[in-house]
Amino acid sequence: MFLNKLFILLIILLIIILSYIFLQKRDEVYYIEDFLSKEDYDYIKNHVQNINDMKNEIFRYIKPINDINIQRIFYSENIIKKIESIIDNKIMKSNFPIEYRIYPKGSEGMKCHKDTLLYDEPQYEMVYTIENESDSYTNYFTYTGRNKKIYTKPNSLIIVKAQENMHCVSPVNEGYRSILKLIYTQTDKYNNNYLNELKRFNY
Repeated sequence: MFLNKLFILLIILLIIILSYIFLQKRDEVYYIEDFLSKEDYDYIKNHVQNINDMKNEIFRYIKPINDINIQRIFYSENIIKKIESIIDNKIMKSNFPIEYRIYPKGSEGMKCHKDTLLYDEPQYEMVYTIENESDSYTNYFTYTGRNKKIYTKPNSLIIVKAQENMHCVSPVNEGYRSILKLIYTQTDKYNNNYLNELKRFNY
């Protein structure tokens, strides 16, 4: 009888400890509005509008953004420090290309997933919204099981740490949404997933 009670107490104690650890785990999804200055935002918006008009096309990957000024904007010391203060971690510029993407009407969005590890340490993946006239939302699941929904405004940034929170993007039934997708990393040691992803750009 004593051993049975002791076993039950140990199980309860273990549950309490695991629950505490679980609840202390921090969600690694961040949403920041008005992320860039108006001048930088306007430059990016004007630049991508000059690429081509694909608002009526089906979603597809676009060739990397090679504009030096856009790279300087996102990889400047001030911006990196700003992001570090938000995520409370050290990061550096990734050599992975900045992507320009459009989700027009009829796009399926993106199924729920965790971002694949591209480096020896988890990278931080950024979605910078340029325009959003759609009815599409970004959803993510907290570590306590809550489903949070974010409508990403123009000049906003979502930060997601690879292999952490499950997240997805709902389909576009009306309007369109345009974004830049870019990466910051904790290390320069990449893996085979990184190389496989580069194949999309014929690198």
